Amino acid sequence: FCTSPSFYGNKVRFRSAENVVKELGEIWSQGYREVFFRDEIFPLPRLRAEKICQEIIKEKLDLSWICSAKIGTVDNKLMELMKKAGCHLIRFGVESGVQEILDNVQKGITVEEIRRTFKWAHHLGMDTQAHLMLGMPGESKETIKQTIKFVKEIEPTIATFGICTPYPGTKLFEEVLSQHPEIGDGTACDLSKIHTKGFFNQFFTSLSNEELERSILQAYRSFYLRISYIFGWLKRLKSIGELRRVVLAGFKVLGFILKGE
Repeated sequence: FCTSPSFYGNKVRFRSAENVVKELGEIWSQGYREVFFRDEIFPLPRLRAEKICQEIIKEKLDLSWICSAKIGTVDNKLMELMKKAGCHLIRFGVESGVQEILDNVQKGITVEEIRRTFKWAHHLGMDTQAHLMLGMPGESKETIKQTIKFVKEIEPTIATFGICTPYPGTKLFEEVLSQHPEIGDGTACDLSKIHTKGFFNQFFTSLSNEELERSILQAYRSFYLRISYIFGWLKRLKSIGELRRVVLAGFKVLGFILKGE
């Protein structure tokens, strides 16, 4: 289901750790203190990730940063090093809390690995963001309920929910096309509809697009409208400025949850 190979190809060239840290030093000298590593899987290769963290610590760069990682590419030891180097939030593609669904899309991770990874992060006091996708092959109302329950169990700092979308060029789209040639090839599809409406999901789930959209709202409401979650955020605030930003962001999320907009 991932579109990256279609957009960027299957080859990757890594900048050296020294080159990356040199640029971070230049960024720091310009007054920036927050960095987002756009690598889809920052911890790969692991030795490079470790070297970047070690060099940041060595150069005493007082930077706060965010990165993305795949479950299974980080362990407690690496996360501890990343935190020492300034990483405060790791984004994970969890996708589902049901093993069968993960296997259907060949995610290559287990539910237990997800639990363990988030447990490590909690222990280290690191923030996490979990990305979930509803409507993957084999999805049903029951598996969606299980996923919503699961994400509340692993308790990420932030949870985002989306509808699985078989974009042209992905393996999932090719599977749909092979079974339903009447939809035409990828060049005939309206990408705006595919992106916004969960196009073609009816071909590999028992749910309609309308049911999936309602499930997204249900997931957001169930996760964010919890007293424990709200108080958890309030307890971590350190200034009036932070309170103001969280309240404004909270109103935006609340507007989406209540109105679906």
